[in-house]
Amino acid sequence: MEIEIGTVASGWQDVIALYSGQLPVRVATRHGVSFDIPGLTVWLRNPADLTPPPGYPYPELIKDYRDRVFGEQRESSLLYQRLRRWVPAGGAPVDQFEQAVALLRQDEHTRSAVFSTWRPEEDLGGPFPVSPVGGALRIVGGELLLFLTARSVDVWVGLVPELLTFGQLVSDAALDLRLTGSKVCYQAWSAHLYEVDYLTYLSGA
Repeated sequence: MEIEIGTVASGWQDVIALYSGQLPVRVATRHGVSFDIPGLTVWLRNPADLTPPPGYPYPELIKDYRDRVFGEQRESSLLYQRLRRWVPAGGAPVDQFEQAVALLRQDEHTRSAVFSTWRPEEDLGGPFPVSPVGGALRIVGGELLLFLTARSVDVWVGLVPELLTFGQLVSDAALDLRLTGSKVCYQAWSAHLYEVDYLTYLSGA
């Protein structure tokens, strides 16, 4: 399933509304019953607009997620360490995202500006595997495209903080590369909405 939204503020409710149709699969998990759309792809046309959606119930999570990538929690953030301080075996830390941007500075047509945050020796079968698991940057039509792959996302709780944080990351990179704009293509292998949150959504719809 694919959906295109203009901004996080205007499009989050459109993503939630997908769960009113026939697409979701009902799954009983250890955390409760959820409705899952496997392989949901969200195209975000204007990631530079960092306005939170009206009615989003967890504004504190936006600040928390941003702090993990840009702020005070970077030193303890698994996502930040994997993305900006990847430690290869026997080598010095690597800023994968900056290296991907640097590749595009050298060759705007490269298809090798790829980064990974997944370490199978730690995440495969681990209690808290990282997500997103990786992505890529490309320049297409004078815009910077961020392709981001998420292992799993709770669309009621975690989708908004992730889109806003990575939206800022790609917007800043586009400015650095002197490009006219940016977009995000976000794909989640499991995009789920828990039944209790779905009932909350219905009660307010």
